Amino acid sequence: MYTVKSYMQLLHVFLLAVLPYLNLALSFSGVGEHAETIRCIEKERQALLNFKQDLIDDEGRLSSWGSTKDCCKWEGIHSSNHNTTTSHVTMLDLHTTDDYLLYQPLGGKISPSLHELHHLRYLDLSFNDDLYGPIPQQFSNLSNLRHLDLHGNFMLNIENLEWLCHLSLLSHLDLSMVELNKATGWVQSISNLPLLKELHLSRCSLPDITPSSLFHSNSSVPLSFVDLSFNSLSSLIYNWLFNFSSSLAYIDLGYNELKGSIQDAFGDMLSLIILSLFWNQLEGGLLKSFANSSH
Repeated sequence: MYTVKSYMQLLHVFLLAVLPYLNLALSFSGVGEHAETIRCIEKERQALLNFKQDLIDDEGRLSSWGSTKDCCKWEGIHSSNHNTTTSHVTMLDLHTTDDYLLYQPLGGKISPSLHELHHLRYLDLSFNDDLYGPIPQQFSNLSNLRHLDLHGNFMLNIENLEWLCHLSLLSHLDLSMVELNKATGWVQSISNLPLLKELHLSRCSLPDITPSSLFHSNSSVPLSFVDLSFNSLSSLIYNWLFNFSSSLAYIDLGYNELKGSIQDAFGDMLSLIILSLFWNQLEGGLLKSFANSSH
């Protein structure tokens, strides 16, 4: 006759024999302690894989893409953490350093599949100068973007900036070295970004500003940083910049086609810290009004 002690001994032996196999079964079924926690939303995961498919990645920078089902763990991807079970992709950062010591640039095309990343707030594809082709119109669907950097992608074809009007939350825009010689309405497009603080449009072959475009300027835009260097802009650009006299702290107009004397209105921009007018055809001395600037 079995006693309680005997039953307990038998149960102990049974558990010692069965538990290792039970843990192994649980790990294969995906419910054990070693199971992968997948926060990535499948639709966004597939959009990223489609984006990768159109890229040329000779160095395997994106080798982690697809290696795990959770795209939140892939190279250059960051996601929201508002929910413990699912997270939207909020950042895509695949920039290449401009000295190319760390990575070689990515090549290929920018896939329209990016428009599936509706919660994207930060997009940096800068210095991937082998990216080519037109900017997909689906960029206008990225209405949550705050930061957009395509600096150094001089093979991209952007004929206009009208798609920017849908990115009303944008605060940082860098299209330096992207060819914009056909973007005649660039002033209107920039002026329609109500939260824009930082603008980089250096070496873009920008069309010169026209008097008519000034009627579409929005002086409430909180611009504090503007780099328009290495273009062919005339002194008409002053009239646009002076719309932001209360907020601008940094202005770079070097290597343009500015002529005549330095405008008195620069001295009235009390927030101004740095003003570069290098390598233009200016004449006359420094303005007395600069004496009023405390910065």
